[in-house]
Order: sequence, then C-alpha cells, then structure tokens
Amino acid sequence: MSRRLTAFARMTLMSALVASTLATGCATREPGEAWDPLEVPNRFMFAINRTIDTFLLRPVTVAYREAVPQPVRNGVHNALANLGEPITALSEIAQGEPSRAATTIARFIVNSTVGFLGLFDVAKEIGLAPSKEDFGQTIGVWAKAPPEDGGPYLVLPLLGPSNARDAVGLLVDYLADPFRIVTRELDVEYLMYVRTGAHAVDVRSRTLQALDDIEKSSLDYYTAVRSAYTQKRAADIRHKGALLSSAAPLSSPGRAEIGLAR
Repeated sequence: MSRRLTAFARMTLMSALVASTLATGCATREPGEAWDPLEVPNRFMFAINRTIDTFLLRPVTVAYREAVPQPVRNGVHNALANLGEPITALSEIAQGEPSRAATTIARFIVNSTVGFLGLFDVAKEIGLAPSKEDFGQTIGVWAKAPPEDGGPYLVLPLLGPSNARDAVGLLVDYLADPFRIVTRELDVEYLMYVRTGAHAVDVRSRTLQALDDIEKSSLDYYTAVRSAYTQKRAADIRHKGALLSSAAPLSSPGRAEIGLAR
C-alpha cells in the first residue's frame, strides 16, 4: 500500500509541475477567475470523477446518512478532524503562528484523551477554538500572488478540484502526516484505507445538498465547481486564523469542501 500511496503522491506533484510548464503563454483572465489552461484534460478527469461519484460515492453517502444517526455522524467527523490536527499545527507553525499551533496541539491532546479519540470535541467546550490549516494555505499565505491565483487549475483523479499550489500542498501534507508515518511504522497501513474511505464519505455527506444545488442551478457544472473551489480556497487563505464555522459547507474540518483534495 505504501508504494501505491507514494506513487499517487508523486503523480499529484508531477501533474502540478506539468500543468505549470504547459500553462506558459496562455490567454489572460479576469482577476479572481480560475486559470484553466488544461481545461480539456481537466474536463475529462472531472467526468470520470463524476461517474465514480454517481455510481459509488454518492449512493454510499446517501445510505450512510439514512442509516447512521446524526450524533454518530458528528462523532465520526470529529474523530477525522482530530486526526488532522497535527497537520494543522505544523501548517500554523510554518505560517508563523506558534500560539495558534499551541492551541491546536492542546486540542489534539484533550480530544484524543478526554474526548475518546476525538469522538467528542471536548476542547471546544473548554474554550480551545478549532481551526484548520494545510500546506496549500501556507504557500498561499507567504506567496506574493493573490489568493485566487493558485497556479493552473487541476482536477485530480478521485480527489477532485485543486490547483498547482494546492496539489503541492497536498503532497507535503501527505508526507508529513503523523498518522501515515505511525501506521506505516506499526505495519497497520490498512488504517489509512479506512481513514481515507471514511473521510470521503464524511466530506460527501456534508456537501451533498450544496453540490446538488450547484448542479441543478448551473448551466455548466464543471465551471460552477471550478469557480466555487477557487473562491473558497481564496477565502481560506484570506481568513486564516478565523474560527471554523458549522454553517453551509461551501462557506467555511475548515474544509467543508468541494471535492476531496481541498
């Protein structure tokens, strides 16, 4: 499994680098508009991902929502978010926010113990507010380019919408993820499969209605998702340090996201 995940991570980075190379000389775009020089292959991958979603992920998600009570689903989401806290802390340190990183680490310790492996967000109840950061956001924070300019827009296999900046960030998050490192060292890498599958269903569950609404109201679903993703990631970068909201999925674990990449 380790080799497969490593190969996928390399493919992600390669896609970003190739996209950046091929993008040279493309037409100018309006401020805030996604840069999509690879629109044809992106649309092809989008169609593949959409097919997988239609026949596999969405039906599983609908069954999950119908069969599993909301409190249990909340616990699953909390546990998955808790596993992401170390990456958030590392990103906050990289962004020059040690006090926020300390809060995140404290949240992880409290929720992993008193919160029964993160099933309950006890830390929030005692005043340790949640946040969500990743290395893609870290690049955006330090980059001189506007947050909307993440480089060429990409649609990654299975992971969905991304861009060159966030694809590189995704790779760094994967390599630095303590959960991946620990499961590999303990030879229980199958837990990565479990976590990935649970995360996919959790994200899809929280975006089910929002994405259905976008699909029904848009003339071009691909363009609508591309625009929503670009705007959301720009907002994530601009509002770094803001408390997480439990509001609509597209407005923001932090990543109440469109797609699975970011």
